[in-house]
Amino acid sequence: MAFKLGSEKRGFKHSGNVDIIRTPLDKGTIAEANNDGTISISPHVKPGSALYKKAIKHEMAHIEQMEDGRADYDDNWVMWEGNIYFRKEEDGIPVIDGPNGRWPEGHPNHPWEAEAIQAEKE
Repeated sequence: MAFKLGSEKRGFKHSGNVDIIRTPLDKGTIAEANNDGTISISPHVKPGSALYKKAIKHEMAHIEQMEDGRADYDDNWVMWEGNIYFRKEEDGIPVIDGPNGRWPEGHPNHPWEAEAIQAEKE
């Protein structure tokens, strides 16, 4: 199960209300925060289910990180607190060389993910 910052660059526009878009996502990805202020969620996730609520909380944390200017991304990099970390592929797995080392996208060792995972519990 993966939650992650999206890979599309649309220009951040969050204004308080967040549109949730049901759309097919990469294998293993449940939801993504897009930097146009929307959240994409897999159509396989039942609306209102515990997984749906958890995914929305997680992605809302990413939306807030982007709104605060702490996070941003495009297809090739993730920015966290003013530093750029590059996306790569290692043995077919997307990874990010983040502040805590090279980890797969969505891994809890990335600080932006650790915050979003904490938000799932709130």
